[in-house]
Amino acid sequence: MDKKYIILLVVLLVAGVVLSSAFYTVHETEQVVITQFGAPQGEAVTEPGLHMKVPFIQTVNRFDKRFLEWDGDQNQVPTKDKKFIFVDSYARWQITDPLQFFRRLRDERGAQSRLDDILDGETRNAVASHDLVELVRTSNREPDLEAEIFEAIEDSLETIEVGRNAIQDIVLELANERTTDLGIEVLDFRFKRINYVEEVRLTVYDRMISE
Repeated sequence: MDKKYIILLVVLLVAGVVLSSAFYTVHETEQVVITQFGAPQGEAVTEPGLHMKVPFIQTVNRFDKRFLEWDGDQNQVPTKDKKFIFVDSYARWQITDPLQFFRRLRDERGAQSRLDDILDGETRNAVASHDLVELVRTSNREPDLEAEIFEAIEDSLETIEVGRNAIQDIVLELANERTTDLGIEVLDFRFKRINYVEEVRLTVYDRMISE
């Protein structure tokens, strides 16, 4: 009798392990790609709830559904009017096609690396294609010609044709053209900080003090 109980317990234990490996849960914030020996199987699972897979043979690869953050490195870039500036930028992105994402990028680390290439490259192109005034201003100003300070700020009232917001939209659009086959979408792009390089910044400060 003791042997029968032991065998029954072993069978129940093995059955429990197999069943636990056959079921998996997808949370509201997740999407899943099932792989077998490293190769994707079927379509991505995007519906939350309890799902089944082949135990031990198939693997669950989980990806975030939520908006993800990309924080670019501060880069030194020349503007169209030959002014060297530091540009710091950030973006929000999302995995829109988890199956394609897995095939092309494998994981978030691979995606972040690819976004570094894409967004840094498009940022450099955008900065190099516009004057500094276009990058720091979003609209034109109506000057008060009678104000005492007008002469001091006259050169900062130059008319702009594009503006910061439009340039950010250009970077966003061009970046998304390059991510269509990666299973991701860049949702938002912004310049976090724009500043002169150190040498130029000191010169500007000196000019401000003298004036």
